[in-house]
Amino acid sequence: MARELDPKGLRTIGVLTKIDIMDKGTNAKRMLTGADIPLRLGYVGIKNRSQQDIIDNMSVRDAIEREKLYFATHPTYSAMPPGLLGAEVLS
Repeated sequence: MARELDPKGLRTIGVLTKIDIMDKGTNAKRMLTGADIPLRLGYVGIKNRSQQDIIDNMSVRDAIEREKLYFATHPTYSAMPPGLLGAEVLS
């Protein structure tokens, strides 16, 4: 849908959600860096709260802290440039 309305990718920002539940041994590095589909505004990867986190009443603040820890300790994402990962970046 975005390609139809913004074929050159000038006004679209890509948001990759649930990045933490990708199959083991895979990651979204190529997409986040625009290697697959370039967008002028780029991409942001985020780790959503799980349904269990919501059921357990995890606060958004706690979820953001867990998200930061996830990206900071992930073998691939921890080495990526700042500004590509996290709900705070997106907001």
